[in-house]
Amino acid sequence: MQAQRTRWGWTLRLDRGEEIVETVRVFAGREGIRAGILSGIGAVGETEAGFFDPAAGAYETRRFEGDHEIGALTGNISELDGQPFPHCHIVLGGRDMVAYTGHLLRGLVSVTCELQIVTDPGILVRMARPDLGYNPLDPR
Repeated sequence: MQAQRTRWGWTLRLDRGEEIVETVRVFAGREGIRAGILSGIGAVGETEAGFFDPAAGAYETRRFEGDHEIGALTGNISELDGQPFPHCHIVLGGRDMVAYTGHLLRGLVSVTCELQIVTDPGILVRMARPDLGYNPLDPR
């Protein structure tokens, strides 16, 4: 991963083989980012996306193999249990030009992934809510 500071935050370039969510989590921890929004484009290979089923309180997951373009990657960075927490959604498209979207659980970069992170000096906190199956923001 390569990073450049910008006026409003950071630009990151992730390279082949890097996992997107974990790379952002580690980067946010190193730079002390606990509040921000992110946006990205690029390409992934092995990817796992999820659809949250509120009745079940859990994610239905789907694994995507092969090369896919990232049509959109969007999300935020907050804090959960004192650690950075990237919450990302992704739109994927394959050779057939069909789009799939969901919560990004895991995505391995196949070519590159270019991310913009707009940061805030504050902290956005998430509440641990195992009873709900997800960790909502707690904007106080």
